[in-house]
Amino acid sequence: MTTPAYDECYLDSMIKKHRYLFKLIGRYCEDNAFDIIDQYLCCEYRKRMDEGNPLYLNKTPKQILGEMGIEVGLVSDISEIYDEFILAWMADIYTYMQWKYAIPSAKIGEKIRAKDLYHKYNPLHEASLENAVEKLKKIYDL
Repeated sequence: MTTPAYDECYLDSMIKKHRYLFKLIGRYCEDNAFDIIDQYLCCEYRKRMDEGNPLYLNKTPKQILGEMGIEVGLVSDISEIYDEFILAWMADIYTYMQWKYAIPSAKIGEKIRAKDLYHKYNPLHEASLENAVEKLKKIYDL
């Protein structure tokens, strides 16, 4: 049995935070949202979150994007390009997989690219989060 990456008390807030983060990326980075998600998963900031550093675990999505040099406004429209339900599902997958198996986000991001995961929503979204993560872990040999 693997030991989770950080204390479970952070998991719910991390999932919610990443759902909003990915939606913001879809709204503000419409030309390259998948590239930005891939870049985020491999950045130093995300690495510190993976390690359970509370300073990084407690940042807001807008603070995270600011650290990446992405400016966000106070109000944004829903993305017309990306399905935000799929972006939220992707956030759940990446966050839960990293937490449960303590696999570095960079390794997950290198194997499961955001664009590929987006297109795996059907039929994986019909499985529970845990089952979907298990299937992806096997498919991508993580």
